[in-house]
Amino acid sequence: MNLAELLELQAMALPPDERKKLGAKLLASAKVEQTPSKRRAGSAAGRVHMASDFDAPLEDFAEYS
Repeated sequence: MNLAELLELQAMALPPDERKKLGAKLLASAKVEQTPSKRRAGSAAGRVHMASDFDAPLEDFAEYS
């Protein structure tokens, strides 16, 4: 049993109105403003390689051409 399952079992033991309060507190604490990271042109340079025969016809599709 993992931590999330244990917490759920504990929460289910609470009265419904207490569960609502607990859920609201959890949601409020989980909402974190995340600023998007700034993209930088060329940051993946040298990480992507393309085969020299990339545009060559594929044998698997020879019957369709």
